[in-house]
Amino acid sequence: MTNFEIEILNKIRENISSFFDSLFKFITNFGGQEILILTILVVYFVFSKKQGQRIAFSIFTSLLVNNSLKVVVDRIRPFNHPNATYPVEEAVREHASGMSFPSGHAQNAAVTYSSIAFSYKKNYLWIISSILILLVGLSRVILGVHYPTDVIIGIILGVVLAYFGLKLHEKYENDFKNQIRLYLIVAIIFLPFLFIYLNKLKTNYFEYKDLFTIYSFYIGYILAVLLEKKYLDFDESVHLKFRIIRAIIAIIIVLGLLIGLKAVFPKDNIIFDMIRYFMLSFVAIGVYPIILKNSLFKKN
Repeated sequence: MTNFEIEILNKIRENISSFFDSLFKFITNFGGQEILILTILVVYFVFSKKQGQRIAFSIFTSLLVNNSLKVVVDRIRPFNHPNATYPVEEAVREHASGMSFPSGHAQNAAVTYSSIAFSYKKNYLWIISSILILLVGLSRVILGVHYPTDVIIGIILGVVLAYFGLKLHEKYENDFKNQIRLYLIVAIIFLPFLFIYLNKLKTNYFEYKDLFTIYSFYIGYILAVLLEKKYLDFDESVHLKFRIIRAIIAIIIVLGLLIGLKAVFPKDNIIFDMIRYFMLSFVAIGVYPIILKNSLFKKN
């Protein structure tokens, strides 16, 4: 199957025009981690904290499943396959970290956009979501960074995890202790993978680091939810313009931490990379609202 898929990718890359190559390089960004973070922050701070937590749980679960499967299956990227005849630009490779199966971008797009569609149950959202999911999945094949089967399974997993993640969270969210127990159970389930595959980092850091950074990202989120609940527990009773400002500031904080900490921390060091991702969720969701609790997050 892999050899057959490589032949398909070779043909696509040989015949792709520069216009469509550039177009799909743009489209593929709609499945990047930046979109996941943006979605969580906008829903969480603008529309509904509870809905944001539901979507965040689905997304985090999907990320953990995806990166665990990548390490377990250990399928090389198609552009590294000995039968691949096409080159991949360095800029494209930078957004193709980790192993190949299943496609992270396709699964990210599927879990994010289907979570929104499941949550708000609007026909137009399902149409938009379906188009975006299919285009992102197609982009990964056309750019030559994933096999078709990577994308198909990634999309299926994303939609399934979106549905069950939302339902599971909704079942336990009315009791905060049960909600946190749910978060911790998921964390415990995936913790062994970090120890089992720690040695993988020594062989190829770039390919295997994502599992570790995503896990720390999730732990930061759990602690942030606990912190915010204990010291603030804000709601959406303020005017829309203040809720939009909340989200904008949160996005700026995340971008600042993502870029700033990357600049000052040592490169290719798993401890510092895990701290950086931990800080993204912990500060944006937990610390930031508490600091501004007497202004932007003051209840009416």
